[in-house]
Amino acid sequence: MSFRLSIAFAILMGLVVAVPAASTITVIQRGLALNMASVALARGDRLSFTNDDDVIHNIHIFGPDEESTDLGLQKPGKLLSYKFDKSGSYRVRCNIHPSVKMSVTVK
Repeated sequence: MSFRLSIAFAILMGLVVAVPAASTITVIQRGLALNMASVALARGDRLSFTNDDDVIHNIHIFGPDEESTDLGLQKPGKLLSYKFDKSGSYRVRCNIHPSVKMSVTVK
C-alpha cells in the first residue's frame, strides 16, 4: 500500500470512528405511568416503549412544528419504538390513559 493511500485510509477510519452511534432507551409502562417523566436525546436516538401493564396502551408522539405520530394500540407485553430524527421538544402520551405521559428533548 502506498504511503498516500495509507494516510487517506487512516484519516477515513478516524472519521468513521468519530461518528457517535445512536442509542436506544427503553421506557417502561407500569401502573398506568411511565418510568421516567422526561428524557434528553440526540438526533437519531430511539425510544422503545415496553407495556408491562395488563391493559392496552396507545403511544402518541407530538413533536415540533405541530406534527404528531400515533404508534397505535399496544397490547400488554408488546414493544413499540420511535426514532427521533428532528431536534426540538416532544410530548409523549397514551391516548387512553392521561397519566401515561413524558417529555422528550432532542438536541
